[in-house]
Amino acid sequence: MRAERDNKRTMKVLMKSLAIVVAVVAFFAIVPVQAQSQTMTDEHVERIKSNCPVALATLGRIHANDLPQFINSNQTYFSVGDKMMARLNSRLSLNSYDASQLVKTASEFNEALRTFRDIYKTYDNTMSELVHLNCQRTPVTFYDQVANARQQRGEVHETVVRLESLIKQYREQVEDFKEQHLGEETAE
Repeated sequence: MRAERDNKRTMKVLMKSLAIVVAVVAFFAIVPVQAQSQTMTDEHVERIKSNCPVALATLGRIHANDLPQFINSNQTYFSVGDKMMARLNSRLSLNSYDASQLVKTASEFNEALRTFRDIYKTYDNTMSELVHLNCQRTPVTFYDQVANARQQRGEVHETVVRLESLIKQYREQVEDFKEQHLGEETAE
């Protein structure tokens, strides 16, 4: 129950942070993200330069808030995988139950967790570089890096959605397993 509440809180914070990044990118985005390689207009470049301090401050806050959020999420997901899924699967196997579906889901969860960590690390590195860019001197590079960070943040979100989906799938499989085996014990 606590893990579910923490997961909901994690998703809320991630969604708020994502909304801020989207707002920052939208603030700069007259040219679509796909047209990054096209030459920006002087007006667009000037807008980036004039809003540089506000953008850097916002991105700095996002970056500062992301690390504790990642740490909490990572710990929560690790606990779910290691302390719940792995232990239950081990007990079921030791008691000669067929837990192959649960083991498969746990394996997919662990792989998604590794992906989450890798993608977040890439995103964090991009954000670290981004908050140290001089957007007044290199507005086009800054714009491209914001777009890159936005795309990477979307990948982090997709991985979180995948992890949440696997937790739900595992919970449903446990309920099915429980119904099946409690029914068998009652019938005996």
